[in-house]
Amino acid sequence: MSETEASESGETVEGTTIVLGSERDAVEDAGLPDAPGDAPADGAEIEPHHGGRIADVIGDAFTFLIVISRLALAAVAMRCLSEAVQGAYAYVEDCATTVDSLADIAASLNVDASVTSAHHDAAAVMRETLAEADALSSEAAEMATEFDNAAQGHEDDYGTVNEAMQTGDADVAEREYYSNR
Repeated sequence: MSETEASESGETVEGTTIVLGSERDAVEDAGLPDAPGDAPADGAEIEPHHGGRIADVIGDAFTFLIVISRLALAAVAMRCLSEAVQGAYAYVEDCATTVDSLADIAASLNVDASVTSAHHDAAAVMRETLAEADALSSEAAEMATEFDNAAQGHEDDYGTVNEAMQTGDADVAEREYYSNR
């Protein structure tokens, strides 16, 4: 059945690869090694394939270092955010104190009570936001600590593995073995 006939009837045509006997014989005669992960025809053990091991080890080392570095950078960014919020907190607190002082001075100069009252209200709103700013600063500081803990935990969990991979002392499984699982 042709592809056109199959598509009109709603049937599926499976793709096939045709290997001529001469091609198969040429591959077998060439003495090429089996593909990594292919079991030998005689049932013998699979020979380890180490062709890309060095590149894999270097890649894994960079990945490990990148993860640790990014976690450390995130911790620094959270600390900077916490400090910036604390700086804004101090500024707003100073503004509220100044507005209250100016409102008191205005009241002593017989400025309309509605004006001085509005200024005191504004200072009160500033002070209300300070609690939120303080909570934000604390949360950012906690996040920085958590990023530090994550980086240290990653180092604790995988640092010895990374070191063993770099020194070549460990016998590790081939990536190809796990890639198809």
